[in-house]
Amino acid sequence: MKKIVLIISSLFLALLFSACGGGDGEGNFDTGSQEINVTQCETYTIIQINDLLVKDNSNTTVKIVHDSNGTKTICVVSGSAHLIREN
Repeated sequence: MKKIVLIISSLFLALLFSACGGGDGEGNFDTGSQEINVTQCETYTIIQINDLLVKDNSNTTVKIVHDSNGTKTICVVSGSAHLIREN
């Protein structure tokens, strides 16, 4: 029984650690994702469906604007944030 638990635990850890890597240092991931920095509110970044907003600091404040044609844009009021976008 202990052997089975050890084997399952080892497989779980191997899968966990193999899923952690993948970036090339430039915001492109093996999964086809792209990291897009969200800028301060002088300019806005357009949000697409399935974009994931990540606040880089716990004190980050962002502003999201919905315009009349359905476009959603975002900017950083304070702190820093980025979007993860599937390609």
